[in-house]
Amino acid sequence: MAPARKRWVVPAVAAVVVIALVAGGAFLLYQHRKPALTEKDTLLLADFTNTTGDAVFDGTLKQALAVQLEQSPFLNILSQQRVRETLGFMGRSPDERLTNQLAREVCQRAGIKAMLSGSISTLGNHYVIDLQALNCATGDSIAHEQAEAENKDVILKSLGQAATSLRAKLGESLSSIQKFDTPLEEATTSSLEALKMFNLAETQRISSEVGA
Repeated sequence: MAPARKRWVVPAVAAVVVIALVAGGAFLLYQHRKPALTEKDTLLLADFTNTTGDAVFDGTLKQALAVQLEQSPFLNILSQQRVRETLGFMGRSPDERLTNQLAREVCQRAGIKAMLSGSISTLGNHYVIDLQALNCATGDSIAHEQAEAENKDVILKSLGQAATSLRAKLGESLSSIQKFDTPLEEATTSSLEALKMFNLAETQRISSEVGA
Protein backbone atom coordinates (compact mmCIF):
# COMPACT_ATOMS: atom_id res chain seq x y z
CA MET A 1 0.00 0.00 0.00
CA ALA A 2 2.96 2.36 0.65
CA PRO A 3 3.89 2.91 -3.05
CA ALA A 4 0.26 3.76 -3.88
CA ARG A 5 0.17 6.34 -1.09
CA LYS A 6 3.35 7.99 -2.40
CA ARG A 7 1.81 8.35 -5.84
CA TRP A 8 -0.82 10.80 -4.56
CA VAL A 9 1.04 12.36 -1.62
CA VAL A 10 3.76 13.88 -3.83
CA PRO A 11 1.33 15.60 -6.29
CA ALA A 12 -0.73 16.86 -3.33
CA VAL A 13 2.30 18.44 -1.70
CA ALA A 14 3.34 19.96 -5.01
CA ALA A 15 -0.14 21.45 -5.46
CA VAL A 16 0.02 23.04 -1.98
CA VAL A 17 3.41 24.57 -2.79
CA VAL A 18 2.12 25.99 -6.09
CA ILE A 19 -0.95 27.50 -4.40
CA ALA A 20 1.25 29.07 -1.71
CA LEU A 21 3.58 30.57 -4.31
CA VAL A 22 0.68 31.98 -6.33
CA ALA A 23 -0.95 33.46 -3.23
CA GLY A 24 2.36 34.94 -2.10
CA GLY A 25 2.95 36.46 -5.51
CA ALA A 26 -0.53 37.96 -5.60
CA PHE A 27 0.01 39.46 -2.13
CA LEU A 28 3.33 41.03 -3.14
CA LEU A 29 1.73 42.40 -6.31
CA TYR A 30 -1.07 43.93 -4.25
CA GLN A 31 1.40 45.42 -1.76
CA HIS A 32 3.49 47.05 -4.48
CA ARG A 33 0.83 48.08 -6.96
CA LYS A 34 0.72 51.74 -7.88
CA PRO A 35 -1.82 53.77 -5.83
CA ALA A 36 -4.89 54.94 -7.75
CA LEU A 37 -4.17 58.56 -6.76
CA THR A 38 -1.27 60.54 -5.31
CA GLU A 39 -1.22 63.62 -3.09
CA LYS A 40 -0.75 65.73 -6.23
CA ASP A 41 -4.00 64.54 -7.84
CA THR A 42 -7.38 66.26 -7.52
CA LEU A 43 -10.78 64.59 -7.28
CA LEU A 44 -14.06 66.00 -8.61
CA LEU A 45 -17.31 65.05 -6.88
CA ALA A 46 -20.30 64.47 -9.16
CA ASP A 47 -23.87 64.74 -7.94
CA PHE A 48 -25.46 61.57 -6.62
CA THR A 49 -27.84 59.60 -8.79
CA ASN A 50 -30.95 59.23 -6.64
CA THR A 51 -33.45 56.58 -7.73
CA THR A 52 -35.27 56.33 -4.39
CA GLY A 53 -37.82 59.05 -5.14
CA ASP A 54 -36.94 60.75 -1.83
CA ALA A 55 -35.77 64.35 -2.45
CA VAL A 56 -34.05 64.55 0.94
CA PHE A 57 -31.04 62.84 -0.63
CA ASP A 58 -30.65 65.38 -3.45
CA GLY A 59 -27.51 67.39 -2.77
CA THR A 60 -27.36 66.07 0.78
CA LEU A 61 -25.29 62.95 0.19
CA LYS A 62 -22.80 64.83 -1.98
CA GLN A 63 -22.38 67.40 0.79
CA ALA A 64 -21.90 64.65 3.37
CA LEU A 65 -19.38 62.85 1.16
CA ALA A 66 -17.42 66.07 0.67
CA VAL A 67 -17.24 66.61 4.44
CA GLN A 68 -15.97 63.07 4.96
CA LEU A 69 -13.35 63.21 2.22
CA GLU A 70 -12.13 66.71 3.10
CA GLN A 71 -10.89 65.33 6.42
CA SER A 72 -8.19 63.57 4.43
CA PRO A 73 -4.80 65.32 4.03
CA PHE A 74 -4.19 62.99 1.08
CA LEU A 75 -7.20 63.83 -1.11
CA ASN A 76 -7.66 67.15 -2.88
CA ILE A 77 -11.32 67.88 -3.68
CA LEU A 78 -12.05 70.36 -6.47
CA SER A 79 -13.79 73.31 -4.83
CA GLN A 80 -17.34 74.30 -5.74
CA GLN A 81 -16.07 77.73 -6.76
CA ARG A 82 -13.72 76.10 -9.28
CA VAL A 83 -16.50 73.84 -10.53
CA ARG A 84 -18.80 76.81 -11.10
CA GLU A 85 -16.05 78.74 -12.89
CA THR A 86 -15.29 75.78 -15.14
CA LEU A 87 -18.97 75.35 -16.01
CA GLY A 88 -19.06 79.03 -16.94
CA PHE A 89 -16.04 78.63 -19.22
CA MET A 90 -17.90 75.75 -20.88
CA GLY A 91 -20.94 77.93 -21.55
CA ARG A 92 -23.03 76.03 -19.01
CA SER A 93 -25.03 77.32 -16.06
CA PRO A 94 -22.89 77.46 -12.88
CA ASP A 95 -25.81 75.84 -11.04
CA GLU A 96 -26.19 72.95 -13.48
CA ARG A 97 -26.38 69.54 -11.87
CA LEU A 98 -23.19 67.50 -12.30
CA THR A 99 -24.38 64.29 -13.92
CA ASN A 100 -21.69 61.69 -14.50
CA GLN A 101 -21.29 62.77 -18.12
CA LEU A 102 -21.07 66.48 -17.34
CA ALA A 103 -18.77 65.82 -14.39
CA ARG A 104 -16.38 63.99 -16.67
CA GLU A 105 -16.40 66.93 -19.10
CA VAL A 106 -15.68 69.34 -16.24
CA CYS A 107 -12.99 67.00 -15.01
CA GLN A 108 -11.25 67.00 -18.38
CA ARG A 109 -11.67 70.77 -18.85
CA ALA A 110 -10.15 71.42 -15.41
CA GLY A 111 -7.27 69.07 -16.20
CA ILE A 112 -7.71 66.79 -13.20
CA LYS A 113 -7.23 63.05 -13.03
CA ALA A 114 -10.28 61.54 -11.39
CA MET A 115 -13.93 62.01 -10.52
CA LEU A 116 -16.12 60.33 -7.93
CA SER A 117 -19.72 59.45 -8.71
CA GLY A 118 -22.25 58.17 -6.23
CA SER A 119 -25.71 56.65 -6.29
CA ILE A 120 -28.40 55.65 -3.83
CA SER A 121 -31.14 53.12 -4.56
CA THR A 122 -33.56 50.95 -2.64
CA LEU A 123 -33.34 47.21 -2.13
CA GLY A 124 -36.52 46.09 -0.45
CA ASN A 125 -36.69 48.13 2.75
CA HIS A 126 -32.95 48.81 2.67
CA TYR A 127 -30.85 51.42 0.88
CA VAL A 128 -27.79 50.73 -1.25
CA ILE A 129 -25.05 53.35 -1.56
CA ASP A 130 -22.56 52.97 -4.39
CA LEU A 131 -19.34 54.99 -4.82
CA GLN A 132 -17.26 54.80 -7.99
CA ALA A 133 -13.99 56.64 -8.70
CA LEU A 134 -13.28 56.98 -12.41
CA ASN A 135 -10.31 58.04 -14.50
CA CYS A 136 -11.53 61.20 -16.26
CA ALA A 137 -9.51 60.60 -19.41
CA THR A 138 -10.50 56.98 -20.02
CA GLY A 139 -13.68 56.50 -17.99
CA ASP A 140 -12.13 53.41 -16.37
CA SER A 141 -12.95 52.56 -12.76
CA ILE A 142 -10.04 53.08 -10.38
CA ALA A 143 -11.84 52.32 -7.11
CA HIS A 144 -15.28 51.14 -6.06
CA GLU A 145 -17.12 50.78 -2.77
CA GLN A 146 -20.66 49.80 -1.86
CA ALA A 147 -22.58 49.92 1.41
CA GLU A 148 -26.05 48.96 2.56
CA ALA A 149 -28.16 50.84 5.11
CA GLU A 150 -31.03 49.08 6.83
CA ASN A 151 -33.01 52.29 7.17
CA LYS A 152 -32.84 56.05 6.53
CA ASP A 153 -31.52 56.78 10.04
CA VAL A 154 -28.19 55.04 9.37
CA ILE A 155 -27.58 56.19 5.78
CA LEU A 156 -25.05 58.84 6.77
CA LYS A 157 -23.19 56.33 8.92
CA SER A 158 -23.09 53.81 6.06
CA LEU A 159 -21.96 56.51 3.62
CA GLY A 160 -19.17 57.52 5.98
CA GLN A 161 -17.95 53.95 6.30
CA ALA A 162 -17.99 53.49 2.53
CA ALA A 163 -16.04 56.72 2.05
CA THR A 164 -13.43 55.60 4.58
CA SER A 165 -12.95 52.29 2.74
CA LEU A 166 -12.70 54.15 -0.55
CA ARG A 167 -9.93 56.40 0.81
CA ALA A 168 -7.76 53.33 1.32
CA LYS A 169 -8.48 52.08 -2.18
CA LEU A 170 -7.52 55.46 -3.62
CA GLY A 171 -4.08 55.20 -2.04
CA GLU A 172 -4.28 56.86 1.38
CA SER A 173 -2.25 55.16 4.10
CA LEU A 174 -3.94 53.33 6.96
CA SER A 175 -2.21 55.54 9.54
CA SER A 176 -3.54 58.68 7.86
CA ILE A 177 -7.08 57.30 7.71
CA GLN A 178 -7.00 56.29 11.37
CA LYS A 179 -5.80 59.76 12.37
CA PHE A 180 -8.21 61.77 10.22
CA ASP A 181 -11.51 59.88 10.27
CA THR A 182 -14.17 61.50 12.43
CA PRO A 183 -17.46 59.63 11.90
CA LEU A 184 -19.65 61.50 9.43
CA GLU A 185 -22.57 61.88 11.81
CA GLU A 186 -20.18 63.58 14.28
CA ALA A 187 -18.41 65.73 11.67
CA THR A 188 -21.74 67.11 10.43
CA THR A 189 -25.10 65.98 11.79
CA SER A 190 -27.04 62.75 12.02
CA SER A 191 -30.11 64.46 10.52
CA LEU A 192 -30.55 64.28 6.76
CA GLU A 193 -33.04 67.16 6.89
CA ALA A 194 -30.61 69.42 8.77
CA LEU A 195 -27.81 68.53 6.38
CA LYS A 196 -30.04 69.32 3.41
CA MET A 197 -30.76 72.77 4.82
CA PHE A 198 -27.05 73.32 5.37
CA ASN A 199 -26.32 72.26 1.79
CA LEU A 200 -28.88 74.73 0.44
CA ALA A 201 -27.41 77.54 2.52
CA GLU A 202 -23.88 76.65 1.44
CA THR A 203 -24.90 76.57 -2.22
CA GLN A 204 -26.48 80.03 -1.91
CA ARG A 205 -23.36 81.38 -0.15
CA ILE A 206 -21.01 80.11 -2.85
CA SER A 207 -23.33 81.42 -5.56
CA SER A 208 -23.40 84.91 -4.03
CA GLU A 209 -19.62 84.97 -3.56
CA VAL A 210 -18.95 83.94 -7.14
CA GLY A 211 -21.55 86.43 -8.41
CA ALA A 212 -19.94 89.23 -6.44
